[in-house]
Amino acid sequence: MKNFLKHNILNSIKTPSFILISILFETFVAINFFFRQQFFTGSGSTDLILFFSAVPYICIIAIPALCYKQSFSIYDDFIPLSSFKRILAVYLTRLILFSFLIILLLPAILLINLFGSTDNGQIFTSLICLVFYGSAVISLCGFIQTALSNKVTSMIISALILAVFNSAHLFSVYVNLPDFLAGLARKLSFAWHFDAAGKGILDTRDLLWLGAGSAFFLCLSNTTIQIKKGLQFSSSLKLHHILLSVISLLIMLNGNRWYTRIDFSKNKTYSISKYSKSLINRIENPVKITYYRSSSIAKLYPQIRDVADFLTEYASQSRKINLIIKDPDKDQASRTMLENYGIASQQLRTVSGTSTEFITVYSAIVIEYEGNAETIPFTMAANTLEYDLDGRIRHLLSGTSRNVNIVIGNGMSLNDDYGYVIPWLQSQGFICNPLFIEDPAFANELEKCTGPLLVLGDSEIKIEQAIAIENYILNEKGSALLAISPYVTDIENNWYITKAKRTNLVELAEHWGITFENEIAADISCSRITMYADDNNQTTLLNYPLWISLLPQQNSPLGMTLFWATPLTFTDDNKNLKPYLITSPAAYSYEIDNQSPEKLIETNPFVLENRSLETSTHSRGSIILGAEITGPLSGLYNFSRTQNSHIIIISDQYFVNSLMTGYIGGDTGDYRNFEFLTNALLKLNGEEELAALQSRTNRDTSLYKITDAHHFNTLRLITFIILFIVIPFVILATGVILNVKKDR
Repeated sequence: MKNFLKHNILNSIKTPSFILISILFETFVAINFFFRQQFFTGSGSTDLILFFSAVPYICIIAIPALCYKQSFSIYDDFIPLSSFKRILAVYLTRLILFSFLIILLLPAILLINLFGSTDNGQIFTSLICLVFYGSAVISLCGFIQTALSNKVTSMIISALILAVFNSAHLFSVYVNLPDFLAGLARKLSFAWHFDAAGKGILDTRDLLWLGAGSAFFLCLSNTTIQIKKGLQFSSSLKLHHILLSVISLLIMLNGNRWYTRIDFSKNKTYSISKYSKSLINRIENPVKITYYRSSSIAKLYPQIRDVADFLTEYASQSRKINLIIKDPDKDQASRTMLENYGIASQQLRTVSGTSTEFITVYSAIVIEYEGNAETIPFTMAANTLEYDLDGRIRHLLSGTSRNVNIVIGNGMSLNDDYGYVIPWLQSQGFICNPLFIEDPAFANELEKCTGPLLVLGDSEIKIEQAIAIENYILNEKGSALLAISPYVTDIENNWYITKAKRTNLVELAEHWGITFENEIAADISCSRITMYADDNNQTTLLNYPLWISLLPQQNSPLGMTLFWATPLTFTDDNKNLKPYLITSPAAYSYEIDNQSPEKLIETNPFVLENRSLETSTHSRGSIILGAEITGPLSGLYNFSRTQNSHIIIISDQYFVNSLMTGYIGGDTGDYRNFEFLTNALLKLNGEEELAALQSRTNRDTSLYKITDAHHFNTLRLITFIILFIVIPFVILATGVILNVKKDR
């Protein structure tokens, strides 16, 4: 059998069909990821789930072609092997060839790493799952080939069946299937079984289904051969073959009952952290977690399974946690309970025949402890679930709420200009308390508050309001995040930068040792924006150095974008200061032109695109754009003093402005600035461990390794040459060399 297997592999590699399949396989996956997913348009992602998800679609053609029956020698049929060993040898040959195809994807993955960081755990689990998928599909196609005598017919039917399997998970979207048929469609769908592996999780339910499926179809193939030879069923089929078929089928049907999940993801996002375990150990009385999950949403989205799995693992950490899963679709009392908690249903779009419908679904979590309750109104993913659970359980155990007091100090509107701030913070478990500087009782209202203070802008804050803010900080009632600058930008019109009307908080920060330079920072690591180039509505993509794209760093693990930020420097004698946000080493700055008060620097993207770096104030180097103050602090406007200050200052008042974040959000949304806001407020609230957990749940998939347009274009060209010229040429040349060697 060993020689037969080696003989088949060596001869298969030389065939023109395998060479063609290899080239087609590699180029299809690369084109789908780099072009269809718009990797090079500025919104590209290094998340490889979309890369690996393309494999099953090319397999519709590739695997039936691999399984197309070929005989490399007229003596093959006379090799003394049993029918099962022969089937097994052919199956292993095809599986090894398929593994060669998977290996051809590795150069593309290495090239993606030149643009950003990939998750090695995700790569490992995805490759393992793809091999199991190939095993199951190869055995299925082998069975079809064995059952049908016509080679072409078997290949066409195999391709059609694979096409159905690859889209089986979508049946429930277009047709209202009964629960049994919907469950069967999920079982048959590759996307359903690949969902966990695509996140970096090895789930035995998926591997057992695919592995047992392989064994089942191998046994069916052997049975079919025996029957076609005219042998009696009772005498030709050995007992262990029958048992293997039955065991394989039972494993496929019952693999969900006993399973385990191993988290290989980069940050162990789907594992219970030490912080969670220590928090759970503090629970003294029973905690009830109720997951309200609509059966209709469970039919449509495989990631919903992850939510239930993580909740189950979380609850298993303590006997005092009781997990209940309810279906509001079938229980009016559950819907009433959700309404009492203020949890609204969500609308999902479905297509049935020629009509479009919207279904009402729930995926909400209610946590109850000692008569109090916290809610997670809607969740569809498990990557942030641990952070959400821990934050709410922590508050239930402590009996305190997580407050944040919000002040807009630049004359803008909290509801309109910063409209995403409150909804975002509420979704993160904060109770938001907006304060208005126009209110004559502003100082009195602020004095009643507790928790961190968030101030966005300084230009409209008068001296009496600045005194109230200083008193709030120095009287040890709270910490503060101050997003302030001595300059303002006309963000809705021409982007001209002018001096702020008032700078009372800027002066307060300078009293604490932070100097706002008379410059605007710029960086080669910046946002790419789409601009209209002429009156014909022609657009062009420009690098805009004044919108700085910060690289991932300690206090911003995902990176973020700052708009027209001011460089900061520290006084030498203040040891309570340290940088909080810094630019890349390729940053520079433009000096303010006080002779032009209506336009302090040039902000036109077209002008800056063509301007030489020599016109900037300084040479390249890292610039501080955020600072942190801790420890003793004295007042500027009064004689108050504190020993335990904690203040974060960001020199950009627009970093969570709705208009500005909309520019960089694109179609998929860029929430990194809001993630930074959450992380900073958690630290100011004394929840450093929870802030660390929040950072762990996020992974940077941006193309942050790209420093400039020239670097980007060079890497793109290298990618095209390697994937679409070098690799196909090497495959073709290898096939030619092997065939020439064979002829000689």
